Amino acid sequence: MENASKALLIAGAILLAILIIAIGMFIYTSAQSQVSESMTSMSTQQIEGFNSQFLDYEGVQTGSQVKALIGRLIANGKTYEQEAGKVPGVSIEPHKEGGATTVNHDKTNEKEGGIAFYSSSLSTIRSAIETKHKYKVSFDTGESGLINKVTVTYNTDDTKVGDK
Repeated sequence: MENASKALLIAGAILLAILIIAIGMFIYTSAQSQVSESMTSMSTQQIEGFNSQFLDYEGVQTGSQVKALIGRLIANGKTYEQEAGKVPGVSIEPHKEGGATTVNHDKTNEKEGGIAFYSSSLSTIRSAIETKHKYKVSFDTGESGLINKVTVTYNTDDTKVGDK
């Protein structure tokens, strides 16, 4: 009889331990889902923060504003040299005669790419931008939500500066 009561106490203790472990696992998985949700929203905020540095330049801009945008792109390229996904490609048509130039950062091909080529190409293009003219600036985003392409074209119509 005494052995039976001890066996029941041991069985009860085991059941109680299993119950405590199950509750602990439930709390842990609930906390993990909350953490992963907060990480997702954090990355959305980071994407918006990254894009916001360029979005002020969207629409019709003066040449001096386009030069400022190119300066920001050069600085951004140097900052994110090792993260090619954060260095947008640039397509610029600096004159009304056409002749668009496209510049991309490709760290795998240092001869025709890389941040030095990207920066020097954008600097050359920046000097070709005339401050007295107007340009239309647009952005494309990739699947990640980050701006991956900047397009600047010579503005041939009478759209006012700041219009999109």
